[in-house]
Amino acid sequence: MFSSGYIGNHALWITADDGSFHFHYYDRLKVIESQVRPSTSSTKSAQKDYLCETQQLIRKMKDDPRGLIGSTYCFQGSDGKTRTVVVKVVLYRVEGIVGHCSIVVEVECICTESSCTWHGERKIMKIILSGRTQTSEEEFIREARTEAESSGEHWALSHLPELLDAISITCEEKTTVQGCLKAHLKEIYKEQVMRVTVMEKLHPISELKDLRDLAQVFYDILQIHQWLYECAGILHRDLSFGNIMFRRKNGKDLNQGPTSNQRTGTRPFMSRDLLKPDWEGGHFYRHDLESLFYIILCLACRYAEPGIPAAEPRAYSKWFSGSDEDVFAQKHIFLSEPHYNGLPIQPYFTNFESWLTCIHDSISTGYASRPRPLVPRAGTNISVHPTSFDWKTLDGRVTYRVFREIMFSFHTGPLETHWLGREATDGIK
Repeated sequence: MFSSGYIGNHALWITADDGSFHFHYYDRLKVIESQVRPSTSSTKSAQKDYLCETQQLIRKMKDDPRGLIGSTYCFQGSDGKTRTVVVKVVLYRVEGIVGHCSIVVEVECICTESSCTWHGERKIMKIILSGRTQTSEEEFIREARTEAESSGEHWALSHLPELLDAISITCEEKTTVQGCLKAHLKEIYKEQVMRVTVMEKLHPISELKDLRDLAQVFYDILQIHQWLYECAGILHRDLSFGNIMFRRKNGKDLNQGPTSNQRTGTRPFMSRDLLKPDWEGGHFYRHDLESLFYIILCLACRYAEPGIPAAEPRAYSKWFSGSDEDVFAQKHIFLSEPHYNGLPIQPYFTNFESWLTCIHDSISTGYASRPRPLVPRAGTNISVHPTSFDWKTLDGRVTYRVFREIMFSFHTGPLETHWLGREATDGIK
């Protein structure tokens, strides 16, 4: 599926042994299994039993995102015009996670019609599969841009995506697998939609070779994230490598990331809380700050330089291959135990050591400071947790202010600050 570099909206497979088999259906929103059925054959066949020889049923699909390169897609845009594009570069796919449905590609328009204004131009196309009732990324982006224009915060416009088109593809027809399931399961089955957004061509952070430029982009992410949260009421919830791109304007590198509120994170960059199966505290903005930390950490520790993976074994690889429970356990250890030998930062990224060490200390101290659950005695009114602890910020240890104090300067001096935050301008925290 997406993790294999292919776009598909569902998968079907069979689990079989010598005496029985059953079917499975998976579409990222629902997993359905049939009843176990016995094999009808009562005698051993001299011919190969392909239900038992399961490798014969496996579709040979390259586990290589470059398999998408050269694929041609034809779609009708929101303006009613039909466009044809070819995939030139796969910029991002979720690494090692089947079903976390996000892929970002660079496409080139190959339309031959003279009326097509995109002909020969390259664009960025982002494809997401999500629940039909979830708010689309397009709506959040338009809302954020409207807020920036109406409030006079024009700096924010340079750090928000500029949508060229947005389309949604549904599976309503009863002839489709999803349509049949909806008709049969009714409210139990939540319909999904494929959302495709087309944006101006941006640049992945792997193109940034100057560390100060890279630091400015990360600091810009912090600033626009805070502005979106405090002024537009939008919480991103899915910071990852694929959601960080930049544009060059007047010779400067400007961060620009989608403002999606559709997902709760990409596993390697998810906060420890959100990976915990029994977490019921909701999604706080500090969880996104923790994700930003993991992005910088993975870049500095898993790459020899931007775009070039470090030699194996790469640091934190289990974060990209384990289950939620596995990654939670790994991050619990990472945040709980002292790193006497320092973080495994690659030599190229040494100047990020101060940032990473300080942020790690803030997050780990915040988690360590959480009050332990109290078991109430019979006949008493002992509260489960002391009410004075601020869970939203781990009692003030993971906040925008803390991150700003760490990230406003890098190596040789201060970075560019566009906005000081609402707390600094009107006293509202």
